Parts: sequence; structure tokens; C-alpha cells
Amino acid sequence: MRLLDLATALEDHDRESTTYYFDSLSGEIVFLTEDGRGSDKRWDIVCNNTDRFIDIEPMDSRQRQRMRQDFVATLPPTPLQEKLKWSLESGKPFRRFQDTVAEDEALRKRWFEFHHEAMQKISLAWLADRYIEPIEPGPPAVPSLLDQEAEALAANEEEGNHNDAGEFHGDSEDELEEFDEDDEGEPVDFLSEEEEALLTGFVESLPGANFSLVKLHGLCSAFAAGPVTMAAADLLGVLTGFAKGGQVNDLANSPVILDLLSRFYGGIVEALEFESFEPQLEQTGDIVTEPSAAIISWCNGFMLGVDHYKPAWESWFRDARRTQAISLITGMSAPDMLRQPENALDDETAWETITRISELVPLIHAYWAFESALDGYLADRE
Repeated sequence: MRLLDLATALEDHDRESTTYYFDSLSGEIVFLTEDGRGSDKRWDIVCNNTDRFIDIEPMDSRQRQRMRQDFVATLPPTPLQEKLKWSLESGKPFRRFQDTVAEDEALRKRWFEFHHEAMQKISLAWLADRYIEPIEPGPPAVPSLLDQEAEALAANEEEGNHNDAGEFHGDSEDELEEFDEDDEGEPVDFLSEEEEALLTGFVESLPGANFSLVKLHGLCSAFAAGPVTMAAADLLGVLTGFAKGGQVNDLANSPVILDLLSRFYGGIVEALEFESFEPQLEQTGDIVTEPSAAIISWCNGFMLGVDHYKPAWESWFRDARRTQAISLITGMSAPDMLRQPENALDDETAWETITRISELVPLIHAYWAFESALDGYLADRE
């Protein structure tokens, strides 16, 4: 089994929408969402095999607090150590602790190594308490054993439905309403604050990439609004590609990170479709204190997304009006912009820019949606 997956499950406290299980047959950590009940066949298998699947409860707050206190105790007496002590004694201690650690690159790296080792020990203790002996994992099964069983169950049920199906006449109002509801698709399961913090920690840990949640939102916005459809696995590959030397931490191989990226990206796609899009300039629940720095970081991420699929974006830049429109983003994407006094933005101008970008990105999305629909229309005519 992968200790990292177990550690992630033990640290995730958002249990209103997610549940983790240990599959004692395959040694895999199973991650399920409440929105999937009734449609995700894995739920049926888990609920009918309670002896096989062990519920993973999150570690309590006292244990998480103690881990951070132990880390602070390893640091030399400095103002930064005092600030970490204060963060653990104030309101929202885990958020304040994370923000303080993020202020210093060497401290962040030291905390990541300490945290990784501590969670390894906690995960091994969790297994030992249940008389489970960990073994080195082999190559991951793709799909996993549970996924394979769920696919087989769904296939068997579908075959049974075909055999039992009668003729659909289309004259029943109830049947039509049910058909329409099924066609709407699954709603996006938005990230909780703790899940968002986990995703933030991952992107900030990419060596040499200089990424943040704000920059990630800009990158994903370019992919969601642009000409190329992205899958979560593709997005993860793009992110890890920004790491210097291609070296990333173990979280990059975690299915939890893949799920968080997928839902984060899906939230942007849904915001564009429902015309509620706006750049995310801070973690959920935090106040934006430096809007100029935030929007420059967001624009930098957006242009990274454009450059990644540069050939596909060429038609956009062939038109002078479109080029002028997107110059609002391209002109602010330079990471050194804030260092130039003549380009400094006051807060009022920064917020005006954010509003204009909130209006521009849906237009970009609508343009590429039209181009795609037109290509499909012409293809059908041939």
C-alpha cells in the first residue's frame, strides 16, 4: 500500500462530502464523495462489504496541533519561531501556521520534510493498531481493483436493463422530467478550505516553479476558457512539468491530488458556463490585501496556459481586436511588473482591472465555444 495515500486520508477533515476507506483486499485507499451515492457503483460494493473496507477516520485536532508544536520545538529561537508559536495559539491555528511557514522557503522545506516523516509514523501506527502489516507497493493497478469491480457491476446492471427495457413512448411527463434531469450531469463538488489548503501546499512545493493557488487559478482559467479541452491528468502533467529538473514530491502521484485538481478545474468550468466567473485571488475565506500583486500572479498563470497551447491560440491573435482585448492580461503577466515604479497599480486600479478580466474571460470562452461548434457543424455537413 502507499503510506502517502493513507496519510492524506488521515489529514483530510472534510468528511461532510468525502469518505476514505482502506481496502483490506488490495491495500488501496478508496476515496469516495457523497455526491456519488446512488450513481457511483463503488459505493454499492463498499456498503455491501463492510468487513473488507475499513473506514478511515481523520486524526484529531490535538494530534495535528501536537505535530506542529513538535516541529516548532526543533527550530532555533528566532522571531520566526516566535511567530509560529503565536500562530498555534491564535484563532485558525492551522491556517496561520501554514501562512507563516510559506513566508520562508527554507522553513517551508524543513516543515515539509518533518511533516512527511511524522505522517509516515502516524500512518504506520494506524496500520499497527489494526494488525495490518504494510508491504512495499507494486505498480499501481490502473484502474484499481475496486474500479474494475465497479465497472463490471455497472456493465452487468446495464445489460440487465437492456433485457428488461420496454418501449419508451415519450408521452409520460414524469419520464421526460427524469430524462432531462439525468442529462444535466453531476454537479461540481467544490473544494473545502482544508482541501484547498492541501492543493495550495502541493503547488507551492513544486521546486523552482514559483506557483501559488492564485497562479494555478489563472492557468486553469486559460485551459477552461481556451481552445483545448483538458483532463485532470493532463493538468497534473503540465504542473509537474514546471518543476525544475522534473522532480516533484510524492503528492504528485497521489489520487487525492488528482481529484482535487479535477474539482478545482471543474469549478472554473462551471463558473464560465453559468456566467459567474471571477479570478480567485486568495484562498477561500481569506481577504485579498494586495490586489495588484494577486492579479499580476493570476495573469502570469493565465499566460502560461496560453503559451502551453500556443499553436491552438494563434487564430485568436490574428485579429487586432481580440489581441487588443487580451492585452489586458498579457500586459500584466510579467512577473517583474511590480518592481517597475511606473507600472505600479494602486488598489482602485487593480480592482477595476480585476472586474474587466472577470468580463473578458467569459468572452474568450464564448469565442472558442463558437469556433468549436462551427467546426462541428461544418464537419457534419461534409
